[in-house]
Amino acid sequence: MRAATLATGLALLLAPPARAATLDPRATGFESIATVDDARALSLNPAAIGLRHAGEWRLAWSEGVDARRAWAADAAGRGLAAGFTRHEGVARSYSVGFGIGDDDLRLGWAAQVLAPDGQGGPSIGDHRLGALASPQPWLRMAATAEHLFEPDWRGARLRRTHTWAVGLRPLALSRTRAHDLGPRWTLAADVSLREGESREQARVRLGAELEPVSGVVLRASAGNDRSVQLGLTLRGVRASVSSAQTRVRPPVGGSERVSESVTLSSHRSEERTVFALPSQRRIATVRVAGRLADEALGGVSLLGGDAGVPARPLHRVLERALEDPLTRGVLLELGGASGMAQLDELRPRIARLRAAGKSVVAHLPGGGGRGDLLLASAADSIVASREALFAGLGLRSERRYYRSLLDRMGVTVDRSSVGTYKSAYREYSADSMPPADREVIERTLDQVQAHFLGTFATARRLAPAQVLPVLDGREWPADDLARLGVIDRVGEREEAIALLGGLTGLGNKPRTVRLSTRPLARIAWTEPTRIAVVYAGGGIRTGRSGSDLLEGHAMGDATVIAQLERAFRDRRVRAVVLRIDSPGGSSQASRRIDMAVQRLKRETGKPLIASMAGSAASGGYSIASHADWIVAGRHTRTGSIGVYYLKPAFEGLYDKLGVRPEDATRREYLRAWSPARRWTLADQAAA
Repeated sequence: MRAATLATGLALLLAPPARAATLDPRATGFESIATVDDARALSLNPAAIGLRHAGEWRLAWSEGVDARRAWAADAAGRGLAAGFTRHEGVARSYSVGFGIGDDDLRLGWAAQVLAPDGQGGPSIGDHRLGALASPQPWLRMAATAEHLFEPDWRGARLRRTHTWAVGLRPLALSRTRAHDLGPRWTLAADVSLREGESREQARVRLGAELEPVSGVVLRASAGNDRSVQLGLTLRGVRASVSSAQTRVRPPVGGSERVSESVTLSSHRSEERTVFALPSQRRIATVRVAGRLADEALGGVSLLGGDAGVPARPLHRVLERALEDPLTRGVLLELGGASGMAQLDELRPRIARLRAAGKSVVAHLPGGGGRGDLLLASAADSIVASREALFAGLGLRSERRYYRSLLDRMGVTVDRSSVGTYKSAYREYSADSMPPADREVIERTLDQVQAHFLGTFATARRLAPAQVLPVLDGREWPADDLARLGVIDRVGEREEAIALLGGLTGLGNKPRTVRLSTRPLARIAWTEPTRIAVVYAGGGIRTGRSGSDLLEGHAMGDATVIAQLERAFRDRRVRAVVLRIDSPGGSSQASRRIDMAVQRLKRETGKPLIASMAGSAASGGYSIASHADWIVAGRHTRTGSIGVYYLKPAFEGLYDKLGVRPEDATRREYLRAWSPARRWTLADQAAA
């Protein structure tokens, strides 16, 4: 309950709320500082700015029984907001604000310049602070402080006012329905008190919001100031309209005051609503290119490593396409995709799309390799451009051995290892491929080939013998692959889109959209449960993660242990996944990570699942060994459980250069550590 404690403590520092009914043009019938999440947050609780929509603007108008009108305009995005309000013949205001933080605690600030409308008088500055906490999917707590510096307005001091509020979503108490049914019913209570007033003078407002059908929102609220508000909002995909009526009954005698307001809004984020038009149905375009990796790891390697393209955004966009009712199909645009483990993990998402009735067409404009074909085979249809070429589709592994070159230079690499198949850096101490290394390579090629053949041929409804000739390493034009059934047809992007339009019933020219530019509106207050993923990628070393000039990115044990500590200690995290993509490295660093895993599991009682990506070899396997479950993909290369020690010796080079090393020692094995000395047989045995 850390978030609850923080929010409550801040509220107590500020002081008790509810907003009295006013002729506010922004009124929608349910104005609570705990539940507001759109552009109205600028005037209610700036801590909520930017919560629901990535970007939004609103225009509002209201009129009271005295025919006095009010207008308002607000814009918000990326946690920033600005607004303008004019109350005819009374005042004009210009406001700016921002909100920062996360679900645990958000803070916000808003400032406005208030000036008389149509009459003389000085302008004043006014300020508002807000706080918001969402510790559970069903609970929100908020506090605001208005008129912080108590400015004078028309001869009267605007007294500092404190507001506290709580919002409840009873249907979100069910974890399994917290995201779909949870936001459909919301209750709120606000209490406001000006400084210097007694508690009996506090203004209280209770409200409710109900969304019986997606996009139709009914609102009502009532306060102890004898005011009642009723409202209706109709939400479209990217626009909405609201109307509200406020009634205030006088204490004794007099006529009832009535205000009516209308609000129009447009937002960048998309709402799920029954008011989606048939013309808004579309297909999503998803581009997959480059070497996929779990993370985009920085650093450039002299041995050819690169940062890779993160696979996570691709998972998110395919999941969005599955859940989005407007998206009827997906066009996969492939170009040089590799990283077989990550590509293989995308295939189930494509299968789920097809099972949900959403067609998928893969288009290869320039041809492709094995990775492109593996992912494309999961689609309903594969289309390649007429100029596309498919080359090098077979398998080949090459090792280069440097011992003879190093011998000519006078350099020796002393190496000792445990494990017949422990081959790391053997190319520097051997002059040809040892039988054990060849056995591993041949077996690996057989397994990879069998998996690719089985997966691709089954998906394309071909016999493996029909696919095998294509994997001979030659260059294949698209027409030949179409005749063999490897792809379905030859055509340009427009033809692939037309094919997908026909499969989805959207016609030959369906709307296309990149879903990454169309975020969903956030309607859930917080995630009900969380699983933390700690990424362990690169060679393993002591210290902090960083870039190694020789081999690229390396993961440091200190960095990984710190991330594991945060994940296990976070009260919101129910389980931890250790995602490994590593060839191994330092045995000491691997041991420290493994010891941290055992300790954190014991102290927190939380489960750990090790998930292996492209490789989890040597130390990459050992850091997974105490997980509750170890899950490997079909393209994962794991094992290589052994150790080696490597030391260069420049004794021969020193002889050629006329360098004569001299030393004095007290024990016989100390010379073995010197780069100026080759190992003796005794040194080799000791190592």
